Amino acid sequence: MKYLFSVVLAIVFFAAVSAAQDLNLAISYLYGEKSKDSHSTEESYALSNSSMAYTVKYTGKKGKNQQDMEKTCTFTEQDLKNIAKTIEAKGLNVNDSLFQESSKTKSFEIYTRINIAINMDGQEYKINISGDTKEFDDAALYKNSVFFITMLRKMVEDCK
Repeated sequence: MKYLFSVVLAIVFFAAVSAAQDLNLAISYLYGEKSKDSHSTEESYALSNSSMAYTVKYTGKKGKNQQDMEKTCTFTEQDLKNIAKTIEAKGLNVNDSLFQESSKTKSFEIYTRINIAINMDGQEYKINISGDTKEFDDAALYKNSVFFITMLRKMVEDCK
């Protein structure tokens, strides 16, 4: 009986470890404003197994609650499943790019640069988005990428 319990425990452990190893992420997200009071926010996320590293840096004019920060935390197996489900539901398991097609010189612009690298279930996916956010108003890839990053940010904030 003790042997059977040990075998079952080992199987559960290896299943949990392998599930956690099936998902790795590297995300860089820049959101900026070109104006009289130019500023930008740059976030990076790195998920390996169940460990998440997060950094945020602000440049230019900062708000009073905008402090550069670094944080690491460990996600639960359920967190990892939710991340994987969101990647699939939002169609982020693709190799795709969006780039600003016009090269206008503007005195005011809100711009972004998003780089997402996903390794999930042995498959690699890369998404690159760069340009004026107005150019991407109707692009599902942009909207879903920002949704995913916002979800990850909330998960990191709630993670201990």
